[in-house]
Amino acid sequence: MAAAGQARELLAQLDEALAFEGPTREELEAELPAKVLVEHAVDTRKKQKWMCSQLHVVKFLLEFLDQRDSAPFDQKTTEAAVRSEMVQAKQQWKELKAGYQQRVEAIEGAVPCVLAQLEKGQHLAQRLKEALVQYEAQRHEAEKKARDARERRQKEQQQLEERQQQVEEQAALLRSRLEAQRQELHRLQGELQSQECVASGWREKVERSSALCQLLETLQGVRLVSASADEIDMELTPGPQLMTPDPQAATPDPQPLRLTLCWAEDGSVRVRSPSPLFPAPAPGADVRGTILELQHSYSRLAPLLTEIQALQTRFPIDWQPQERRLRFLQPSAVWTLAVEPGYLGSGGVRLLAVQGQHGPGDPGAWKPPQETPSLRDWLEYLSTLDI
Repeated sequence: MAAAGQARELLAQLDEALAFEGPTREELEAELPAKVLVEHAVDTRKKQKWMCSQLHVVKFLLEFLDQRDSAPFDQKTTEAAVRSEMVQAKQQWKELKAGYQQRVEAIEGAVPCVLAQLEKGQHLAQRLKEALVQYEAQRHEAEKKARDARERRQKEQQQLEERQQQVEEQAALLRSRLEAQRQELHRLQGELQSQECVASGWREKVERSSALCQLLETLQGVRLVSASADEIDMELTPGPQLMTPDPQAATPDPQPLRLTLCWAEDGSVRVRSPSPLFPAPAPGADVRGTILELQHSYSRLAPLLTEIQALQTRFPIDWQPQERRLRFLQPSAVWTLAVEPGYLGSGGVRLLAVQGQHGPGDPGAWKPPQETPSLRDWLEYLSTLDI
């Protein structure tokens, strides 16, 4: 701040020095170069010298006329006095001229130096003004940054206080919640102990029920796979007494049948069967009745389905469960066999139709040599024929 005050004081003194000669000189120096100004000063001095000589002559004449009018004098005295005055005037004029010439030369010699100093002073003043302006700008910028930093610090302090207050409020709330949760935990621990006692009783009941379900599955051939709100997946297995009566028929054990029971919107029970060998029955209204019907049907069809599964690995056959027909596909003919209800017991197998290359044939013309041929006997016999 002290340097800025000294700079302003120097600038004020320089402006006063530059304005000392008046505004006309400033305008001339601003508009005309130094050489023109010197020539103008010399010409002005010459004109002033000539006017000064003329004024001296006029003064001499006026004094002479005044003396002539006021008192008479002789001509010789007057001429001598005039000559003496003229000589003195010429001597004074020469002295004035010499002094004037000296001053003009001094002025001409001093003008370039003064102009150089003046230009240097103006340059320094301009640099000082620029430095002062830059200093003022930097000072304002520093003050603005300090003010912004102070405001930002105050704002951060305020936010920190608000945040601290919020944290304290949240801590108090969490402490109250923690106390409430601790009380709730004690209460739930007491309920858990009581529920564990109840669960222990239910666990024993479930174990007894599971053992009972396993026993029922073993005895009845029904196993529950999964259950949901509207579907039940289960597997049916035939009883151990339902084995093929043919001791020579090397058939594998019956495979479980996977079924899905679905409840429709009208309350009826529908059955989905993924096996193409077992047709799904019509929808029923009673779950128990539907399961019993499925178990009975599968128990009767299990030996037949098992035999068909085994025969499909040896012969090109197509089983139609709805019509209980089996088609044997050969390059020369297509044989259609009808499986009667009660097959492998009271029912048998008979040839229903023959479709050869030259048209249909008589089904009664072909029969295996066995008295009651099975499906395997029929297929082995028909595979030896070529019609």
